[in-house]
Amino acid sequence: MVTSTSVVAGLLSWAFDVHLPLVYTVLGILWITPFIEYIGGKRMDSRYSDLAKVMLNYLIVVYAIGGVFGTIITVFLAGLMPVFTNLAGIILWPVWATAIVAGVIITIPVIGMYYRTYNTWNYKNHAILGILLAISASLIPLMFRLVFAYTAFPAGTSITPDPSSIIGFDLSVNVFKAFMNPLYLPLYASTMSAVLAFTGIMMIFGFSVRYKGLPHQDLGISVGKRIALVFGTLYGIFTSIYLYEVYETSATMAWSIFGSPPSYLPSALQAVFKPTYLLNEAFYATVSIALLLFVILVVFNLKNNRTLGIILGPVSIAVLDLAETIDLLAHAPYAVVPPVSVAENLINTYGVQFALTVAKTLQVSTLSSTLDFLVQLINKLPPLLYMSLILFAFFNVLLIIVIYLALAWREER
Repeated sequence: MVTSTSVVAGLLSWAFDVHLPLVYTVLGILWITPFIEYIGGKRMDSRYSDLAKVMLNYLIVVYAIGGVFGTIITVFLAGLMPVFTNLAGIILWPVWATAIVAGVIITIPVIGMYYRTYNTWNYKNHAILGILLAISASLIPLMFRLVFAYTAFPAGTSITPDPSSIIGFDLSVNVFKAFMNPLYLPLYASTMSAVLAFTGIMMIFGFSVRYKGLPHQDLGISVGKRIALVFGTLYGIFTSIYLYEVYETSATMAWSIFGSPPSYLPSALQAVFKPTYLLNEAFYATVSIALLLFVILVVFNLKNNRTLGIILGPVSIAVLDLAETIDLLAHAPYAVVPPVSVAENLINTYGVQFALTVAKTLQVSTLSSTLDFLVQLINKLPPLLYMSLILFAFFNVLLIIVIYLALAWREER
């Protein structure tokens, strides 16, 4: 039977799995390109200039498609989970405002300016513009990763009964304390390391697929593998720290990811914090694939085999998508996972019934109540779901073809 939770999980997982690799590539290109341009200008080496130009061409295409899927995610959240969107918007509005200003008002026009002024400005000034642009764009994950950290462990949140509220209680957040969330810094550091490692691998993959023996292609592969090795190692370190903090602070996520309830979770509360999905097998499979990816990368660094370079691309996308999907789905049944200490405090202060009301309100099924009609329709007419899956598969194939043709056309120009 189809449930509202599974609909939300499926649609958001798909949108994230397309959106995030594209956004990671955009951020990585924004950070790497200014340094390549500066080195090329300093050394008067045309290989670096040609490489920077190719990466800027890729940037425009990938940013456009990634932005479309960012909009899709926003529409999904607003349309499928309006209560959650409204709640998060009211509580964390400074975070959303900063991300919108950095991601839309500043980044979009400046990317166009950065692209159009290449080879028309002094290389030093243009590289400085690129670095400032990269810093501005990095504010987007800086803010959104706070939201991710908050949904896993809502630090700085106060809950008080309010009979006049439609949900029976009021939520308030101390934004400063929210930034002190123990999940936040390791999650952001892991994200930015993944951004650079993933982009390095995409450089290897892209130039290996379209290799023609051009000097800038050899340089791109050389730069890409060094970046991927360094930041891939850092990604492993920061992700390990993040997972440790998840285990210590987010009981539902820890149970889902590692396959058993954390040691600090009282048996009386296990029914409240039991996850919808046990993802431990998927988690260990992802770790295994990530280790395989690192081994392939090391071997490629030693042998420079083009076939290995091509293999790196899809394997890295698989690791990224699996990791992000696990992190997303591990919250379920909650949209915002209540801390164990808060649950115990609510029980002691306001009683069991109030604590259960809060827990139920924070679940995905409650916050996505507008999906009830859609779920009932699918259950009555299963062919609708099958038809949707066929169209979904067609759309994804079309997306891959369009991205490839767009990037190929850009490089040939």
